[in-house]
Amino acid sequence: YEGGNKMKAIYVCSPYRAKDEQGLQENIKLARRACELVTCMGDAPICPQLYFSQFIKERETALEAGLALVGAADELWVIGSRISEGMAAEIHEATKLGKKVRCMTDPKVAEEHLLNTILMSKSEDEHGH
Repeated sequence: YEGGNKMKAIYVCSPYRAKDEQGLQENIKLARRACELVTCMGDAPICPQLYFSQFIKERETALEAGLALVGAADELWVIGSRISEGMAAEIHEATKLGKKVRCMTDPKVAEEHLLNTILMSKSEDEHGH
């Protein structure tokens, strides 16, 4: 919240379900890394797959609740190398609502985006914008 800039709410759209426990843990790690990136950029992550699993047992309820949160976000970031059924519904909802959708299938793409954002903001600071 530096300089009075409004934090953007970023919906993190990444896979959750997996074939086994190892896959599930990898998906959770991916979502956490994405949230860390969003936070490092000065924005607020919305990542229901990290917390809905703590108290919502029914998958359909979790998916519906997630879709409700898409509307609260300024942007939706697609993270990961595959699009799950739930992610496809989230992307469709964001598109229908006119939200900006960014695809970051490769973690390097996300890192480059962060570096470019930092460099752009430094350049703007140096030039008084």
